[in-house]
Amino acid sequence: MRSPARPVIASLVVGAAVLVTTAHGRAAEQPPPEGPKAAWHPRYGVELEAHGTIAAFDRYFVGLGAGARASIPVWKETPFKGFDNDLGVGIGFDTVRYGAYKPSDPYDPTVTTIAYYVPLYAQWNVWLGARASLFVEPTVLYRYASYLDPCGISAKPCGPTTRFLPTGSLGLRFRVADTISGTLRVGWPMATLGASWL
Repeated sequence: MRSPARPVIASLVVGAAVLVTTAHGRAAEQPPPEGPKAAWHPRYGVELEAHGTIAAFDRYFVGLGAGARASIPVWKETPFKGFDNDLGVGIGFDTVRYGAYKPSDPYDPTVTTIAYYVPLYAQWNVWLGARASLFVEPTVLYRYASYLDPCGISAKPCGPTTRFLPTGSLGLRFRVADTISGTLRVGWPMATLGASWL
């Protein structure tokens, strides 16, 4: 049976690919940065990120997984002119495996759950210097969950579930090379740690 989430996820992935390709082309046409802020704020057209994921705040208890993000800056040095900041938009994908979910009775056996998350977010970056920045991400999160085990002592199959969730994250980006940064993100229902390429 075809999964109802596949068309949604496929459409989002195609949209992200078009977004990244367009942003990369525009960045290649831009001149190199000049002035005192050149050392603070790298000039980039797209940021790509890969990370590990730990989810501990969703209904499925604790899970581990991996994911990726892609974002582009759409408004530079805004909304405040007095310090170095910009605003971007992005899309991501995370897959998380949960091994301790109990859907009903606490005495029921656990159900292995695979959840897929697609975040759509705005990202406000505050650049703290040549090596670090903070960011805030208001997010709309799409979640699709499927179950690998029967539910409860009656061994009835669990049907897949989908949901849209309003959420958000706080993060830190610390540059380890000219175009490579370590990235830490903490939010609900997950936290991520990985690397990004500007």
